[in-house]
Amino acid sequence: MASRTDSTLRLTRLALLAALALMLSFLEGLFPPLLPVPIKLGLANVAVLAALELLGPGCAALVQLARCILGPLIGGSPIGALYSLSGGALSLLAMCALHPLTREAHSRAANTMNKANRQNKALDLSKARRPVVSLIGVSIAGAFFHTLGQLMMGAALVGPAVMAYYTPMELLSVPAGFFVGMLAMLAIRVEKVVN
Repeated sequence: MASRTDSTLRLTRLALLAALALMLSFLEGLFPPLLPVPIKLGLANVAVLAALELLGPGCAALVQLARCILGPLIGGSPIGALYSLSGGALSLLAMCALHPLTREAHSRAANTMNKANRQNKALDLSKARRPVVSLIGVSIAGAFFHTLGQLMMGAALVGPAVMAYYTPMELLSVPAGFFVGMLAMLAIRVEKVVN
């Protein structure tokens, strides 16, 4: 019975994070761009990062997919789904590649190893990697690769002239990723305190 409760809780968290991603995407779309370059903060990525940290890469991919397809459709921009999917796919790949190097993932691995040691199983310290990057670093990489994916889609659809936006947009993705990473860390802390 406990596994049914666990899977129900996991599914509920997944649904709430997907809804949060859609809501943040929609709200962010209501505001005009701050600069002539069409860039947003990417607030919906808070939910994707939280899903990655709390539920794992598979659930993060589902939240990202819901955000990338449904977000632009709800916002009235079906072509935006192509841009969102291309950026979202690259972003998710980068974040999933870096996430095992975070302190949070390192702590979980150490806890798993401690449990194995308590059960008199062999302790292999080579599997316990030291944390190399923070969740903020994961978020910055996600923002950078999301922008890169969107620019690549723009170059494919509109032409290579879109790449003129490359440097300013990539430079702006770093502070945006930092801000989103801070928000995600705060959201994860609150979620862990509540549960």
